[in-house]
Amino acid sequence: MLYKLYGLVIDIDNFISGVLSADGKHVDIRVRQGAFSKPFPTPSEWFIHWHFPEGELWLSFAKVNGGYLLRFKKFADFFVSHKGTRIAYLPKLGIPSETINHLLLDQVIPLVINLRGSEALHVSAILTPHGVIAFAGPSGSGKSMLAGTLFNMGYPIVSDDCLTLMEKNKVIYAIPAYPGLRLWGDAFKYLFGNNGTFKSVAHYTNKRRLEIEKIEAAYCTEPQSLKRLYAIADMTEAKGKANVFIERLSSQESFMAFVKCAFRLDITDHHMLRRQFHFLERAASQVSVRRLTFARDFNILPAVREAILKDLQDLDN
Repeated sequence: MLYKLYGLVIDIDNFISGVLSADGKHVDIRVRQGAFSKPFPTPSEWFIHWHFPEGELWLSFAKVNGGYLLRFKKFADFFVSHKGTRIAYLPKLGIPSETINHLLLDQVIPLVINLRGSEALHVSAILTPHGVIAFAGPSGSGKSMLAGTLFNMGYPIVSDDCLTLMEKNKVIYAIPAYPGLRLWGDAFKYLFGNNGTFKSVAHYTNKRRLEIEKIEAAYCTEPQSLKRLYAIADMTEAKGKANVFIERLSSQESFMAFVKCAFRLDITDHHMLRRQFHFLERAASQVSVRRLTFARDFNILPAVREAILKDLQDLDN
């Protein structure tokens, strides 16, 4: 089936609920279960490992003949061709398709976007009357929760967890990802109560994906200019604070905020790093960046929302 994802047309051999379908003969990426390489190439060494905060191994990267091998230790292997036009996957025994779809959409394809020469950020984004605003921060920092509280006010979702960027005429545009908003159970209940319909994200997490694809005007479908990036402060900085703080960042701090949330597949590829850094430098000069500090407490969320809306007013000047 053909799907429209992150501004790309992707041919996937598995049905994915809630993702917009695409038409046309042009295909950017083809995804098949074990179809391109049997067996997958054996890596001689892994060049990077990602771990959970508690230290458990999550994802390993290796260069192999013809491309890259991405190994999610407990769940699946993904082979990515060196030009990022083909993805093959081999699930481990008993891993459900919803988990494979989640890993593909929210982990692998964002990295492939970078491999293909574009840039993507690990952010949640909302379309406001001022333009697109995005929230950056590590997992659990509240990106999706902030997007959800603005979504409740009628602002369409642009992306959740991955936002592809495009530069045109010295303007940075945000390219929509796919409909949906992923929230932990307590955040989902706080924001939507019993009103929101949802599906499971993956078998290993209790996160829920809010089904917004059937809600009229709930999802942004066309690229829009990215106006502001909010870098969410570390929880240790916000602990015990009753107020909400929004600070303008310097040029150097703004650049580093973009660097910290950018996806990159191969950190050993110096050409890619130079390309990415030059792009993010331009993005930081064209998009205003703020540090957002607030306590992780649902009771303060309305104040956070109002502080953000007030802060956006300067974009009209």
